[in-house]
Amino acid sequence: MSWHKNKLGKKSSRYTSTGQSKGGVDAGRGTFAQYGEKETKQKRNLLKKLNLYWIRKKERSQPTYQSAPESTGWRKVLLVVALICAVGLFFKSGGLNLAGTLLEDLDYFRITSIRVQGCVNSEREQVRNASGIKISSSLLAVDENGVSASVKEQNPWVDTIHVSRQWPDTLVLQVSEYKPNALITIGSEGRAELHYLDRSGKAFVKTTYGMDLDLPVVTGLENRRSDDERADDLKDPLQFLRLVGANNPNLPIQSVSEVHVDAEEGLIVYLVEHPFPIFFGDGEVRQKYVRLRKVLEMLYRPRRTGMDIGRVAYIRMDYLKDKVIVGYSESG
Repeated sequence: MSWHKNKLGKKSSRYTSTGQSKGGVDAGRGTFAQYGEKETKQKRNLLKKLNLYWIRKKERSQPTYQSAPESTGWRKVLLVVALICAVGLFFKSGGLNLAGTLLEDLDYFRITSIRVQGCVNSEREQVRNASGIKISSSLLAVDENGVSASVKEQNPWVDTIHVSRQWPDTLVLQVSEYKPNALITIGSEGRAELHYLDRSGKAFVKTTYGMDLDLPVVTGLENRRSDDERADDLKDPLQFLRLVGANNPNLPIQSVSEVHVDAEEGLIVYLVEHPFPIFFGDGEVRQKYVRLRKVLEMLYRPRRTGMDIGRVAYIRMDYLKDKVIVGYSESG
């Protein structure tokens, strides 16, 4: 019985003994407290390791001040060298021509319209045909110099032609024509033909029936075959024509019938309404022109001056310096 009690006492003492009761409860609490502190320390250590890892990774990703410029500089040099080599190979292999050929084949740049502008005496259709450009040809393949030369060769009225493109499919031919300033006789004696002459001395179109012939005629240069051969002899006639082009009331250009170039007498002028010659001689065309206007003004007013233009046989502008001789016919 005593053993049982003792055993029961021991057994009961596990639960009822004051000392053991305190020790069991405190021991459990201590165990939980230790476990919580250990977990907190592990979390702190893990956070420290993670922060340290990200800091080191960030430092490794940033280039140092010494290595970054050197690395970037070499990369730029290599890139420039590579580009130069690529461009050189492109041109050496005919890449530009190849690119142009490929673009010319695109339907987007096919010509659908050829517009001709500025024609007065020349025919638009003739200019269009002379250009050699056809509808549906490539606008990129147009040879401007070739078009200009071809049109001028086949159209004598055309002085200059400007070729322009209106993208993507229209070609414009802007024509500038010669303007007749006078007529000139060209050809052998007895078979000379009249041609239009512009202000620069260019003979450009042979006249035919129906053309305007109400212009002064330059004669005496029939044997000069080209504009270059006539250039020196035309200086005085062209200057005189420019001066009378101002249309002074006493000497308008409409009053001039013929400007003759003579090997001995120099320039000789004939008026439309009066048959007498006016001898200009060589040089000093402007001064002689001014004096001739004053002489004609007096001749056109016979009541004031007593001079009658109907009796004049000739006028010499080159008699003496600053002197003019008006010769009268014997019948006057």
